[in-house]
Amino acid sequence: MIRTSLFLTTALLLTACGGSAPESAPATTNADASAEARKVTTIQAEPSPFDHFFTVQGNVETDRLAQVFPMTQGTVLRIRVEEGQTVRKGQVLMDLDNEAVARNQDELDTRLTLSKDVLARQERLWEQGIGTEVQLLEARSNVKALEESIAAFTEQVEFGKVTAPFAGTVDRIFAKEGGMASPMQPVARVMDLDDMYVRAKVSDHYVGKVHAGQRVDIAMAGRETRTSAISRVGRYIEPANRTFEIVVPVPKGSELLPNEFAALHINDLHLDSAISLPSSLILQNREGLDFVYTIEEGKAVRQPVEIGPSTNDRVLILKGVAPGMTIINRGAGQVVEGEAVQTMR
Repeated sequence: MIRTSLFLTTALLLTACGGSAPESAPATTNADASAEARKVTTIQAEPSPFDHFFTVQGNVETDRLAQVFPMTQGTVLRIRVEEGQTVRKGQVLMDLDNEAVARNQDELDTRLTLSKDVLARQERLWEQGIGTEVQLLEARSNVKALEESIAAFTEQVEFGKVTAPFAGTVDRIFAKEGGMASPMQPVARVMDLDDMYVRAKVSDHYVGKVHAGQRVDIAMAGRETRTSAISRVGRYIEPANRTFEIVVPVPKGSELLPNEFAALHINDLHLDSAISLPSSLILQNREGLDFVYTIEEGKAVRQPVEIGPSTNDRVLILKGVAPGMTIINRGAGQVVEGEAVQTMR
């Protein structure tokens, strides 16, 4: 009876003082553990084609770019074409004043007609036994000499016509109608942009790794990259800079211009199927060994890898990653070995 009274008294005192009975410690649930795990995203390692390129700078050239010079001196009488006009080979671009030569040719034509008449009479007389052989030979010699002179003057008259050396486009006209033209100064520039190429110098480090037929991407600032192939590899190394030359044809219809610089991305490695990963996922330990993070039983695990060349922010994986392996992507730089991780979609 006394013990019961004491128990009731104690309970009343605790109630009056606002106390409560002690509670047990809360249990850790799976939801709490998930909340503490670091959230990451993952990618699956899948085989795909892999290409590696190295870059050199080249200069755009063409063998069909000509400064047109007149063959004789004279006043420009008429310019027959305009800048930007397409011309055919041999088309007359402009005419020079060649009247003096033309007048001399007319005089020679008249003399030739008379000389032929004299020769005809001498031949008839010779057939009749009249006259000497010397007179006949002199008449023939006069005709031949005049014919040669006329041929030379005809050529000089043609020199007064400035023509296109090949089919192409008149890029620039330097002469002016009424101005003087001479063989010392160009009167026009003609070019053909259908057969351009890029000439570049490559370090001798790549000797044996560069060959004719190798793929090259020609990159131009602000324009579409065009794909071509090496047409020629030089067989000489410049001793001053230890380089050799390559020539890459420019695809027709490109927007490259002569003397423009272009970047050549030379494809020195192509694999039809390989594992590659973003370079940002390749980490290093204190010993400088490369690894990536995978997930095993909900925890981050280091996976050692052996890497190869990289291109376009992707690294070729030589060893350590198998097709289908899960690799931590976002968050790879923050997790540590053995840390609990949770994959986000």
